[in-house]
Amino acid sequence: MYIWKSFILPVVGVLLFASCKKHSEQDRDTVTVGLSSGPSTLDPRFATDAAGMRIDNLIFSSFVRIGQDLTVVADAAESWTYKDLTYIFVLRPDIAFAHGRLVEPEDILFSFQQYMSPNSPYNTSLQPISEVTATTVEGEGKKRIHVKLKLKSFAAPLLTDLTTIKILPREIVHSTGQDFGSNLTGSGSFKFISQNANEIVLEAVQNHAWAAPKIKKVIFKIIHDDNTLYLNTLKGNIDLSQAEIAMNKVASLEKHQDFTVHKYPGLSMSYLVFNLRDPDLKNLDVRKVFALGVDRQEIIDFKLDRLATPATSLLSPVNPFHFKDLKPISTNKSLAKELVKKLGLQNKTFTIKSSNNPEVLEIGKVFANQLTEVGLNIKTQSFEWGTFYQDVKSGNFQVASMRWVGLIDPDIYRDAFHSGQFPPGKNRGYYQNPALDKLLDEGAKIEDMGKRIAHYKQIQEKIMNDMPILPLWYRTQVSVVHKRIKNYQPTMNGDFFPLVTLSKEVSNNE
Repeated sequence: MYIWKSFILPVVGVLLFASCKKHSEQDRDTVTVGLSSGPSTLDPRFATDAAGMRIDNLIFSSFVRIGQDLTVVADAAESWTYKDLTYIFVLRPDIAFAHGRLVEPEDILFSFQQYMSPNSPYNTSLQPISEVTATTVEGEGKKRIHVKLKLKSFAAPLLTDLTTIKILPREIVHSTGQDFGSNLTGSGSFKFISQNANEIVLEAVQNHAWAAPKIKKVIFKIIHDDNTLYLNTLKGNIDLSQAEIAMNKVASLEKHQDFTVHKYPGLSMSYLVFNLRDPDLKNLDVRKVFALGVDRQEIIDFKLDRLATPATSLLSPVNPFHFKDLKPISTNKSLAKELVKKLGLQNKTFTIKSSNNPEVLEIGKVFANQLTEVGLNIKTQSFEWGTFYQDVKSGNFQVASMRWVGLIDPDIYRDAFHSGQFPPGKNRGYYQNPALDKLLDEGAKIEDMGKRIAHYKQIQEKIMNDMPILPLWYRTQVSVVHKRIKNYQPTMNGDFFPLVTLSKEVSNNE
């Protein structure tokens, strides 16, 4: 429980600002970003958590990336075409890795080999590709690499999936192997400098061919405690936090003249995932007890400061594939109690695992209290992010409190719920339904947008009814930005690309 009281916060703020040191010239060119948890790995071949993938987007380039309006836009590829089951990407001229060597066709082929290998978490998304070729073509006095991807069959999500495939330097990956995560070298806007438990340092590639940053350095400060992150923000040690500040701290920062608080719809969905190998949780009625016993609105109102809305689907309401007619499961504690008695679950113990983020811990206590009221015995366990995430990835849990972020293409349902995606895939609850598998496989092959939207409405409704997860809420995205940061434009998918375009101005009295 936090010991800070609202009536002493102004005094704390005065003391903190009084102790602020003047910014050095180095500070003027450095942007410090607050993170509540660090990435499990920065090796782009294996990074699957939001922090790791977002930071990798700065260090490495992909053919394409997700733009401001959630459409696919150019990154390393300046153009592309699709015809007769073949994509042709024309890469920009003179793309260079951070150590100076130009990207070569062999790097492209090597990168696809890495991501298509059996031990890659991205292997499934690239299965539609039957052949990859890369050649250098002369034109207009410049050399460009042309990459041809031949497909076995049409794959609607492939272009979006390619945003996660990074261009890798083959000789460095070969020489470092599994240690590449500590020797990161890419062709992105920033180059990797260092990483420890408390911070990650990147340096701008000032002569970057198409996305040169306006700043010189980014430091990601990893601060696990919500209150410490908040106080460091107040003190001026943090320039920017995207969806990291605890919801109950946002209102006080909105009132402070030194900060701009951006609130906007996002692509984040919180949920409870059930392990369906558990002899009790494989029973849908047992999962319904959780759905009926958890009062989401109470948590949204009192723990999230109303900065969230009840969820029904992995896809948020801003996604064109979101099925708006689905209704959240209503809390009904009387019915939950009846089910507990009928199923013989009185005082049955279930364990909910979570990260040790303070906000998540507080919400976990509310889950426990709410479900205890309907007759269950809830035990909560929390771990630092890396340990918790490894447990979830390996299926070592009963119930886990999780969050999907940045979801765009509805094919995410295939990743999350297809029986072919059991761990080490992303179907971490071991949900299995042959009829749904068929729908998911068909969905990836539909070219017409209208037909695809209708198809995924069926899938969203099926998952809602089968309840392998309990959707909780869609969080309002909140970015807290210090006034010295200029030209910041938040993105709905929460990536760090705004760090490429923003600038920093420090006054003489700072």
